[in-house]
Amino acid sequence: MDSSDIQLLLSLQKVDQEISDLEKLINQIPKEIENLKKQKEELIYKFEKVHTDIKKLEALKREKELDIQSYEDRILKIQDALDKVRTNEEYKALLREKAQAEEAIMEIEDEILLIMEEIENLQKEEEKLKQILEKEKEKIHKKIKQKEEQLEQVKQKLQKIKEEREDLIKSMKTPLLSKYEMIKKKRGSAVAVVDSDTCTGCYLIIPPKVYSSLVKGEKLLTCPHCGRFLIYQPK
Repeated sequence: MDSSDIQLLLSLQKVDQEISDLEKLINQIPKEIENLKKQKEELIYKFEKVHTDIKKLEALKREKELDIQSYEDRILKIQDALDKVRTNEEYKALLREKAQAEEAIMEIEDEILLIMEEIENLQKEEEKLKQILEKEKEKIHKKIKQKEEQLEQVKQKLQKIKEEREDLIKSMKTPLLSKYEMIKKKRGSAVAVVDSDTCTGCYLIIPPKVYSSLVKGEKLLTCPHCGRFLIYQPK
């Protein structure tokens, strides 16, 4: 068995593993960047929602104040009418209407107080979120930039390693390379180092005759179980 074949197989598998790892990173990093962008969008949305809620409450407060104004105007009209009534029943009816209007005003004032309290709480939350947003946006921006730089570096490294692979396979015999590619496509990896008498690819025991031949280095062998090239490395 040509020892150079063994070294070529080991080198090729190492290169292919590096390529696989880098390709995973190339797929993974854009997802990480997208997640960072989503984090920023969620922070902005949360801040804008609080801001919108404040505006809605302020509009509701203004509506309540207009309602009070309407009741106050009604009370003034009732007061004028009280001076002009001719019967006791009309007088009592106007007093009841005035009392109802005054009660409605008190209820609305209570509602306005609750709205004002809610607005105040939301304004505090808005200010807190604004500070968090400014800090986190800057952090996220830096992380995105780092990830983009990392992605570019990984792409460059992958290109370089692919070129190394091209140089490497030029040194390999065509039948050996073809078999390597076939096993790799089927099993994910094409080479397995033997640990004691076990294939580290499928973790099954190598038959004694195969193992003996492997130790003697008579020829390039494959695992009878998984088909991977077997490499024996004395400890």
